[in-house]
Amino acid sequence: MRKSNLKERIVNTAKQRFLKHGFYKVSMDSLVQELRTSKSSLYNHFSSKDELVRAVVSRLNAEINSRLEEILDDDKLSFKGKLVSISAFTKDLLSGVSEEFLKDLEINTPEIWAYYQESRRERINKYYRYLFETGVREGVVRDDIGIDLILTVYLSLTELPLRAGYIALLGNENQRIYEEVTEIFLKGILSE
Repeated sequence: MRKSNLKERIVNTAKQRFLKHGFYKVSMDSLVQELRTSKSSLYNHFSSKDELVRAVVSRLNAEINSRLEEILDDDKLSFKGKLVSISAFTKDLLSGVSEEFLKDLEINTPEIWAYYQESRRERINKYYRYLFETGVREGVVRDDIGIDLILTVYLSLTELPLRAGYIALLGNENQRIYEEVTEIFLKGILSE
């Protein structure tokens, strides 16, 4: 088997297991067993679990960015159509990310959590800026609120479903929190 294929399989398998169970509970030995490879093969590609977690987060970021680009590039969709598609995608994504994974990132790997948060800020500033500017042009988003303020508020509100402390405090699943904060946010910025 080629090295690149094994590396892809490692990242894909780890991503599935980490997102479902958190990475603290998933051992490298269990990944080796599931992949039916040797421990040395795994460590040839990833020298530590943290390195593998970073690769999984990078893959997740790339997949999210790719899907957002697809939605925003769809000329058949209006602002509202794009907004509905992005909201559905985000809700679906969050349903596949366990609270354990988010907690592990935030608590056990603060440097990877910071990397994810920075990637998220960049994503919101790029893709959501484009989305909300489209909404202003179409007259659906209020033009009396600056885009930078809209993005800052959105970034802050969408932080809630990602933080373990907020999930516990609000007593809801992350995708339900996302739905509720998105609804509150949109009521404030939409012109209709």
